[in-house]
Amino acid sequence: MENGLKNFERRDVLKLMMLGSGIVFVPALFSGCGGGSATENVPHYFPQSVASGDPRESSVILWTRVEDIALSGEDLSVELEVATDEAFEQIVLQKTVTAYAVFDNCIKIRVDQLESYTYYYYRFRFKQNYSRTGRTKTAPAASDTQKIKFTSVSCQDYIGRYYNTYADMLQFDDMDFIVHLGDYIYETTGDPAFQSGDENRKIVFRDIEGTIRLQSEGTVFYAARSVDNYRQLYQVYRSDEMLQKIHERFPMIAIWDDHEYSDDNFGASANYFGGRINEHDPERKQNSQRAYFEYMPLEAGLDDQGVMSPESMLLLDEEGDPVIYRDFHFGNNLHLILTDYRTYRPDHLIEEDAFPGTVFADKAQLIHYYDQLPDGNDGETLYVMNEERFGPYIDVDSPPHDAYRVVLTQILTPMYFSSGLDLISASRKATQMIQGKISAFVANEMLKAYNKAVSPALEKPLIYQTEGDDEYNALEKGLAYIHLGKADLFASSGVGSRYMVVKEAFDIYRGMHGADNVYGDEQQQWIDEKLQSDAAWRVYANSVSMAPMIVDLSSFEILPDELRTMFYINVDQFDGFTLKREEMLEKLRSNRSVIISGDIHSTFITDHHGVAEFTGSSISSITFAEMLYTKILQSDLVSQIEGLAEIIENLDLDAFLKESNQKLVEENETFSVLKEVDTLHNGYVVLEVENDKITAYTRLIDPAYSSKNLYDTEDLNSLFTEKIFSVFSDSTLVER
Repeated sequence: MENGLKNFERRDVLKLMMLGSGIVFVPALFSGCGGGSATENVPHYFPQSVASGDPRESSVILWTRVEDIALSGEDLSVELEVATDEAFEQIVLQKTVTAYAVFDNCIKIRVDQLESYTYYYYRFRFKQNYSRTGRTKTAPAASDTQKIKFTSVSCQDYIGRYYNTYADMLQFDDMDFIVHLGDYIYETTGDPAFQSGDENRKIVFRDIEGTIRLQSEGTVFYAARSVDNYRQLYQVYRSDEMLQKIHERFPMIAIWDDHEYSDDNFGASANYFGGRINEHDPERKQNSQRAYFEYMPLEAGLDDQGVMSPESMLLLDEEGDPVIYRDFHFGNNLHLILTDYRTYRPDHLIEEDAFPGTVFADKAQLIHYYDQLPDGNDGETLYVMNEERFGPYIDVDSPPHDAYRVVLTQILTPMYFSSGLDLISASRKATQMIQGKISAFVANEMLKAYNKAVSPALEKPLIYQTEGDDEYNALEKGLAYIHLGKADLFASSGVGSRYMVVKEAFDIYRGMHGADNVYGDEQQQWIDEKLQSDAAWRVYANSVSMAPMIVDLSSFEILPDELRTMFYINVDQFDGFTLKREEMLEKLRSNRSVIISGDIHSTFITDHHGVAEFTGSSISSITFAEMLYTKILQSDLVSQIEGLAEIIENLDLDAFLKESNQKLVEENETFSVLKEVDTLHNGYVVLEVENDKITAYTRLIDPAYSSKNLYDTEDLNSLFTEKIFSVFSDSTLVER
């Protein structure tokens, strides 16, 4: 059974059918899809209903999937009808299309020669059975100054969650389209960190052999890997009646983020095991892409006739990766530019398996770093001024500290073994890490533990340098990974690697590495060209936020001194690529632009001094505040610091973030300003684009409702709160 390309040649992948396996597995539907599932109510043979997307002035993409168990594995002939009226009395197109088995019997077709800014209705017919009727809408003509209205959405977990936000969205029947910024699906089906165990909203993978087996908090769960795994996720998610209604009513323009493949991924690499194993998996990545192109109503993956067929061609970049970054014009007012953040970005700067004791910046490197700063001071002077912020280190490759290499390696080996490595791998890893310059603090702590465990009666410790000794204080000082907050050998949770990273040390680390090419050369050149648009507004769609998300813990007297500092909450997003962010903001300031983003399960309204950003919360996924509290309360810090749990449980994270931001703005008036922060609610953003302004409406709901099916609630809209913001032609951002 083929389960992906065994001998994958990137330049040879020219057909959509080559992105993964050719297996066709049509089950007797799926387990656990009740509580909001529309499967029993949809017309026969069309279990995922219909969808449309990528609207242009004279074209739109239409989608459906046909399921006939009696004809499993066969290509199916289907009739498509398109009309200008819902009664189909004014039919403009009748066409026979094929639902190819190789694409899981999905149909995707571009309908051309349509009138601009016009509603069209469409339906499919198989064996005399019609699908539901879908409504779509084309974009206005290039010269049109029509006001454009759309929503920005992201993060719609199905497991234990309901799409009540989409039910609220249906009231805005005049929306032109929806922009989905990613996390349309989640690749896991029971991660206890953020997915609940609601029996009515669960997914049990039918191809369990094709999954990745994971474990957290004593719970075993699974992540998608095979083509069938990813297909099943789309099938179940799209069985939800409210998601179906959204697709039936509005065209969608979508890009992916990480969960369409794997949480916090970069390229084809995942992060489940914190560096214990190599998680670079091109075959899995191809499988996820294949299902995405099959199930999402976007232009990619069509043949020369505008249909998804065995001759379908993917637009590939110079490295052979499928291209999903693209742009859309909606009259003269709006140029929508969609980017791909995940495919080309590098690894997170702090690797999950970085040894906390490894020194990444010694004295000479720090002096060189400071020499490059444009403040007029020489590096040596600045190093001395900041020396107390660094930590002493020893060089285990040189006398006299090379005497400690063997014993430190012996101590570290069982630590790696107890962290999940086999004995040979643990020994090899320890030998690799105990080299060069090592934090004296980390070395001391390892040796203290060793002395206590092995020789508690030993009068003299194995290391002669202790904090406070003249010889210890005389050691050269630098920065190790421990100074970034990286305390674990393997950061499976991401803490100290992707989350809760010490700002001051990370800024130096970031500066030493220079600006990363987040988008890749080809996409960056494309972005630069598109930003020269002469439209009234450029809306720059990025799956992750550019808002600075920093907490200042300096006033928390309960914390040890090393934790009383500023932390970046999440360096998986642009706080991890601060130099690239500044570069992109400068380019966006050159013409009137706003940013829309998602991923963080929170609402952030940010003034980047000439560029406003609207980061929308999650449609249904666990909110950021709840996830952050859970991670911290489950960490070792809570057991080590008395009273910390109570502080965390009573912390007003939103106010805390704004206060921390205000402190940074007072220190540097060019620092981006958080105008609004809400980490507590699910929701979405509605945007209206006119020639002289953009108006944004945030629609938010208590996350407690996201675990309840409120689809038939008459006063559902009353459960939502709304705030209104405007960006004017001079780029001024105000709350109304």
